[in-house]
Amino acid sequence: MPHIIFRGIDVADVKEIEKPMVQEISSIVNCPVDHFTVEWTPTLFISGGVENTGGYPFVTINWFKRSRDQQDDVAKVVTKIVLDLGYSDVCVYFNELDPTAYYENGVHY
Repeated sequence: MPHIIFRGIDVADVKEIEKPMVQEISSIVNCPVDHFTVEWTPTLFISGGVENTGGYPFVTINWFKRSRDQQDDVAKVVTKIVLDLGYSDVCVYFNELDPTAYYENGVHY
């Protein structure tokens, strides 16, 4: 844990950035890289009745609460890496999970 979910970005781009992004975030939040999951969700944007498959990345990070400084640093890392791919915008959103409501193999944290 954390779980990082990408939408509105090409799957090839996610494959390219996944490893370096997880390594960098791992060092910020002091969490082993093998505790991360990365997911790509295909997205279809609709504007004015016209379909558009992407171009505006959303990155959602589900995790247990971290400090504001860590959150800010992670948001900066994600933003820089995605913008370096050539996207003009990126939105990063954090969901803080309650450890007592999070179960792994039937056991909560």
